[in-house]
Amino acid sequence: MHSEHVRNLHPGWVVGGWLLAVAVSAAVFMVLVGAGLVQDARWGAALVLLAVALGFFAGGLFVGLRWSDAPILHGAAITFLSVLVWFLGSLLAPGTLGGTEAEGPAFVLGLVLLQLTASVSGGWLGRTLVRRGETPNLEG
Repeated sequence: MHSEHVRNLHPGWVVGGWLLAVAVSAAVFMVLVGAGLVQDARWGAALVLLAVALGFFAGGLFVGLRWSDAPILHGAAITFLSVLVWFLGSLLAPGTLGGTEAEGPAFVLGLVLLQLTASVSGGWLGRTLVRRGETPNLEG
């Protein structure tokens, strides 16, 4: 892609996409909890993955639709921001971010890779929709 340059990376859209991704992930997970679907550890971990995938896809899609330059870099930056927030949280509050076997290193690495895949896919789809002129008309 010709638009994948660091100069096309916009920090404001990265933060906005990350905030939207986290909000959608939390909302989806809360709906699943409210529906009583999160009860045992095995299904709970799978539903966390589902919520994160949907949330980060939505965050990437939002950025891809609004700022269609460098969708892959924006998706990677959204994921990097998650890792950065987790790292800062673990420095400021050590020992409080882990606790169960489902939150071990393999699960965390899988979660980061899932965030990367979902946010890049969403950004790429958003850019594709913009380039084809198939974006929804929200103005009425």
